[in-house]
Amino acid sequence: MAFGETFLHYPDLFPVRRSGETWGGESLWVDFVGGPYRFTGLSADQKRALVARFGPLSCDVPPAVTADVVPISIFRVGAGEFRGVELRGWHYTFDRDYGADAVRVAGLDFMGWIDFFPTTRGTFWTPLGSLPDDDAVACFQCQVENYFRLLVAYRLVALGGALLHSAGVVSELGASVFFGHSGAGKTTISRLGQADGRTVLSDDMNALCPDGEGFVVEKLPFAGDLGRTPGPRSRHRLRALCRLRKGPNDVTPLRPASAVAQLLASAPFVNADPHRLESLTDNLESLASRVGVHQLTFSLEGGFWPLLDALEPRAAVTAGP
Repeated sequence: MAFGETFLHYPDLFPVRRSGETWGGESLWVDFVGGPYRFTGLSADQKRALVARFGPLSCDVPPAVTADVVPISIFRVGAGEFRGVELRGWHYTFDRDYGADAVRVAGLDFMGWIDFFPTTRGTFWTPLGSLPDDDAVACFQCQVENYFRLLVAYRLVALGGALLHSAGVVSELGASVFFGHSGAGKTTISRLGQADGRTVLSDDMNALCPDGEGFVVEKLPFAGDLGRTPGPRSRHRLRALCRLRKGPNDVTPLRPASAVAQLLASAPFVNADPHRLESLTDNLESLASRVGVHQLTFSLEGGFWPLLDALEPRAAVTAGP
């Protein structure tokens, strides 16, 4: 199936120019890793919806440091451009078309571009400008969030990091990040962390970025069942990175090649982009070598946290490939 055919009546007419009629004159700053991000062209309803979604991360005035602003322009598009999609039993996704200089995306009631040159910028078209009820607000928030996740994934790669489909759990020792295939136990281990008195950043998406001493984890406004409540920016030293498997409690180091392959499988969106796959892989190799990656086999009864807390922070894996 060609790009856009799932969602658009006329995919061949996908906008080429990054322009159009705005919904209004409102703008909003959203400040977290990779940003700040500046939305323009919003209607009053759209702005209120985004403020409700992003909470303390949103503001009307530029953050103190705005050197790396990522602009996101919001434009109108008619509802008739989009196909109806039967949602029952459907696992939500969206179409992506990867180019050397830009990525275009189409989903439920939205179209968008992400351009990388000369700097990263976003363009987003939606038919939802007036949001008369809670259902319309939730639909608009979902549209923006799905597009925003994609854009943030690319920003993190540009910063030397990665967006990881993972659970992030914090103790006084630092952050532990757990990844693995669907059903591996990310939400389960997050709940076990809460029961142990630890803080859950997210059980769905976490941002991993390098700094001068290693890597840090920053809480994102994207989460699944846990960690969704909006809050101020929160970043923590990454001390443990573990692939999950259920079973008797055990922690073993992964070999470097296996660690990078497993991380790559959990780095959504960019891992399918042939133009930026090499950069993502380089970032994950740096992450694996500077932090170390382990396999955590954990019991649903708990009791594994002391094994993690005993790991030496920033212990690079030294086994051969």
